[in-house]
Amino acid sequence: MVEQLDEEVSWRDITLHSPVFSSDGQQVGEVVEVAALDQEDIFHGIVFKSSRVSLQHHLAPAADIARITVKAVYLSVDADAAAAYPEFHELHIERVGLKGLWRWKHYSWKDSKE
Repeated sequence: MVEQLDEEVSWRDITLHSPVFSSDGQQVGEVVEVAALDQEDIFHGIVFKSSRVSLQHHLAPAADIARITVKAVYLSVDADAAAAYPEFHELHIERVGLKGLWRWKHYSWKDSKE
């Protein structure tokens, strides 16, 4: 079972390669991006690289994130639901807390004027 006694933190404190755990305690991947608009304080979710064979990038929307701690991100969905997230594609989302500018896009997001 996954230890969940870590200190909870803000989405701004999520670190690259943090493990992502499903509600049933399985590690489903690791964080590769934080999908957010930092200046507006809008958190869309995290992009994680799947632990499964495909190694695709998936978006876990903010509504599906149960907890963020100093050590991991915990989802409110089980491993099968996490694996069913659509593959995430890039454009217009700035990487938070990491050096450099990376662009991501999710099909349901609208471009900002930034």
